[in-house]
Amino acid sequence: MFKVYELEKTENKLLDQLLNDDILGRQSIQYKNGEDYGYPSSYIVIIEGSEDIFKRVGEIFGSALKELGDKKSQKIYEKIKNEENSSKEGMGFIFG
Repeated sequence: MFKVYELEKTENKLLDQLLNDDILGRQSIQYKNGEDYGYPSSYIVIIEGSEDIFKRVGEIFGSALKELGDKKSQKIYEKIKNEENSSKEGMGFIFG
């Protein structure tokens, strides 16, 4: 399961807190500059993990991490996964 969040760039210290949390830090967490995804003043944060960890995200970060709607989340998630696949293919071509 995954969820996509928006985090204002002014709140960037929360990224460290998210990554250093004992439970959340073990999940798959990515953050990207939101400019590339239509959110110029924010970071896009993607968390992949079991359903129960998202309750913890809400408890710790409250409204600072704004969950994006399903349609936007899916679109951004697919775009990021496509970017990752493209760069993996490029590295395979280089190192053959």
